[in-house]
Amino acid sequence: MDIPTKLPSNRCALECCKKKLSLSDFPCKCTKKFCSTHRYAEAHSCAFDYHLSAKQMLSTTMHVVSAKKIESI
Repeated sequence: MDIPTKLPSNRCALECCKKKLSLSDFPCKCTKKFCSTHRYAEAHSCAFDYHLSAKQMLSTTMHVVSAKKIESI
């Protein structure tokens, strides 16, 4: 007996909206998809920490630059 799998919903993930999404849906970093009205983090009360993510990305991609000391004459 096969258990039917639930297909991913093509509706806005915000509880009060539920607009039908088309090809222009916006995936958020909190792994949910939103309509064009609720695509911004402030609009759907996103729990993803963008500041920490940016700091971690910068710490891994930035290279340490240090110059050699100048010898005095």
